[in-house]
Amino acid sequence: MRKYLCSFFVALPVSWLAEFLEHYVFGDCHWVIYLAVLFSVDTILGFTKHWLNGTTSSKGFGDAAIKLLLYTAVLILGHVFGHVEAAAGGQSQNLTWFKTFSCVFLMVREGISIVENIEEIRPGFFPKWLVKRLYVIQGKEYGKD
Repeated sequence: MRKYLCSFFVALPVSWLAEFLEHYVFGDCHWVIYLAVLFSVDTILGFTKHWLNGTTSSKGFGDAAIKLLLYTAVLILGHVFGHVEAAAGGQSQNLTWFKTFSCVFLMVREGISIVENIEEIRPGFFPKWLVKRLYVIQGKEYGKD
């Protein structure tokens, strides 16, 4: 009985917080899971790249934490914009696209970063035209990183 009572007192505030976060902060967990997978793969590949080059430092882990914080802010912003209710009481159709856009934007950004990390770990892994195009998209010159 005692452990059930303890579970009750732990679950009560946690369930309220989970409900609050799902409704007001971010309720599309499938996007978060996909983004978390891409973020993890990118972080592991980035660490591997720096480890192989001998440039590993604690600054990189701090950068990953800041990136996670910024991604969280973008996801929250997208969720809030996607759930803004018009004065008439319905969801505003003008902003619902922003939630999907922000999630897809972050996933594409992570995908590009994964391709870049793989290319730096194993040059020539991807076709040269693709790698050059990724550099052009970012406003960089190929080979002048």
